[in-house]
Amino acid sequence: MATMSNDELLEILSWLPAKAIYKLKSSSKFFSELPKTPYFVAKQAENSLEKDRPSCFFVQRDDNLNHNVELHPLPGEELSSGVPKNMLRFIVRSRLKILSSSNGLLLCLHGTELFIINPATDLLHIPLPNHLQQRGNLAHSFSMTLECNSDDYMLILFDNEEWSSHFDCHVYSHKQGAWSLRKNRLYAGSRDLKFGMPVICNGAIHFISDCYSYLAEDSTHFRPYIISYEITNGDEDESVETKLLRVPKEARRGSHNDSCNMNIFKWGAVAGYQTIYLVRLRKRVFTVWILTNYESTSWRRILKVRVKGMGLME
Repeated sequence: MATMSNDELLEILSWLPAKAIYKLKSSSKFFSELPKTPYFVAKQAENSLEKDRPSCFFVQRDDNLNHNVELHPLPGEELSSGVPKNMLRFIVRSRLKILSSSNGLLLCLHGTELFIINPATDLLHIPLPNHLQQRGNLAHSFSMTLECNSDDYMLILFDNEEWSSHFDCHVYSHKQGAWSLRKNRLYAGSRDLKFGMPVICNGAIHFISDCYSYLAEDSTHFRPYIISYEITNGDEDESVETKLLRVPKEARRGSHNDSCNMNIFKWGAVAGYQTIYLVRLRKRVFTVWILTNYESTSWRRILKVRVKGMGLME
C-alpha cells in the first residue's frame, strides 16, 4: 500500500477549516505543532482565500469595554464556518476589538497594538503608524479595513485630525512590511460617512453617507451618497481622486425620515465585474437596488418587501 508523503499530507490538511484543525491538535505532537509551522500557516491562509465563500459572521457588542464576540454560522455552513470556541474565548478574554475581517482573517486592536488573527493558526503583530502610536485612546480616532487576496493582504487606514472633510489614507502591505501615506486624500463631502461599513470591489473602497437632515436643502450634499476611493493604484498615481456615486432617485425620496436607514454591500459579478448593492429600510419596508453601470451610476431595483412579508418582527 502506498504511503503518503508529508508534503501531500500538509496539502490535504491545509484545506481544512479552523475548527477541524484545532480538533486534530490534541491527537499527536505532529498535529499540535502544525498550526505554528510557517509553510502550513501560509498554505492554509492561501487555500482559505481560494474558497471565497462566506460561511459565518461576527457580532461584537461593546459593554463597558468588554467586547463580547458572537459567531453565527450561515445556514448550511455550520460545519465549515469553524472558528474554535477557545479562539473566541481568547478574543473576549484579551478584550480584543475586532476592527475588520476578510476571507477568514480578523483584524483586531488591543490598546495600541494591532493584530491579524488566523483562527486556524496564530496571531501576527502589525505595527501601528508612528502618528497613531503617540495617541492614548484609539477607539474612535480612525477607520481601518482589512483586505485579503491569495497573493497579499493590506490594511487601509483613514485618519482625520483636523475635523475637516478630507481624510489621510495610509496603506500597509504585508509584502512590503511598512505603511505608506497616499498622496491623494479621501474627500468625504459634507456628510458623515459610515466608515464601519466599507465595501471593496473593482479596486476601490466604498462608503455610504448617513441620511439625517442636518444640512440645508440647497446644500450640494443634502441627499445621501456613496464615496468611492481607488486603492489599487500605486502611490505615484496622482490622478486618483474621490468619486461621488448617487444613490437611486427612489432611494433619495424620504431618505431624511427618522425611520430610514441605508447600507451598501458587495455583490457578485455582473456582466463580468463585481459591483455593490444598496439596501434601504424605511417605514418597515426593505428595498434593494443593484448598481448595474458604475460609470453612469445606474441602478436597478431587485427587491421590495415588507418586514412582515419576510416573517420578521419589527
